Amino acid sequence: MFSKRLIVRRLAPALLATLAIAAFVPACGGDDDDEASTSPPATATAAVPAATPTESPAKRIEARLTGVPGIVNPANLSWPREVEGLNGRRTIKEKPLKIHTMSAGIDEITLSLVPIERIVGVGSATKNPDTSSFATLVKNLPTVAREPEAVIASGANLVIATPTQKADVVAAIESAGVTVVQLNLDPTPAGRLNAILLLGYIYGEEERAIALADEVEARYRKVVDVTGKKPDTEKPVVAHLTKYTSLYMAGSGTTGEGVITAAGGRNAGTLGGIKGNQQIGLEAILSANPDIIIIPMPAEAGEKFKAELMAEPTLAGVPAIQNGRVYVVPPALYTTNSFANVRAVEHLAHILWPREFPVADPPQFSLAGQAR
Repeated sequence: MFSKRLIVRRLAPALLATLAIAAFVPACGGDDDDEASTSPPATATAAVPAATPTESPAKRIEARLTGVPGIVNPANLSWPREVEGLNGRRTIKEKPLKIHTMSAGIDEITLSLVPIERIVGVGSATKNPDTSSFATLVKNLPTVAREPEAVIASGANLVIATPTQKADVVAAIESAGVTVVQLNLDPTPAGRLNAILLLGYIYGEEERAIALADEVEARYRKVVDVTGKKPDTEKPVVAHLTKYTSLYMAGSGTTGEGVITAAGGRNAGTLGGIKGNQQIGLEAILSANPDIIIIPMPAEAGEKFKAELMAEPTLAGVPAIQNGRVYVVPPALYTTNSFANVRAVEHLAHILWPREFPVADPPQFSLAGQAR
């Protein structure tokens, strides 16, 4: 999710967009398999100046939204309004009051921008505490399956789809008169902030989106302002491993890589030439020789996998195994495609640099899930 460069101007989304790195690929056990972008993130060519205190609220919002990929006309804060998705340009006729998203990560952003009464239902991943930190909040909402018939039956008049949704699924939902916007998810810092701002615009909640983006960015910067100054020679090599039916390691262009890099580590998969989340054998772990292993899996399954690694004779010489530095970490933070990944950065920074980051359990964002 994160670029190696810092975000240097809070009110310049066009500048933020230039930080984009390669789009990432599906993660094993991730967030409804929506960790894939079918086209590279948009890149703006010039920074947008910050609005001055004397400008009207509308002008300040316009300044902040200018350069956010997907927003066609940031000066238009009335209805109807247009946005550009992977499925083309779509018109949103009025403020949407019946919303459904096809991703746990997008649900988390949405629940932080609009009152829960405007959400008609969520997928099972959002109700699962292993995959979403919002599971308790949505426990009373209807569960909506991903099939077009179920989405249409939910009564939604606006659906937010992921990049991996098949074109025929999107077309089937739209054939029922439902507006569908298929987002191009970008795992960089710019992408996470832009997703908040774009969804805020789609929902007519621009002010709240800006406030949430500011909070997320401030906490991200608090970490990378420290870890970004550490020389590579001091940064531990961290392997991001999962095992369900097969063993996977996160490589370049993944959310795992971004979390590790921002937290001040070097991603073992990237160093080993792995792209995306690839199936591997034990020899890849031996070759990577990581100082630390993180396992973003549900606790029971993760602890079982950890025990297997610790007992594997061929891995006995790996520093992470030798020193007992194998950690089962919460997938709800590490794999969900939302601002929760910033909490994963804070969580891992504590593991890697406990003196600089003494908080072991980073708190939820103050605006998360609090829309009224």
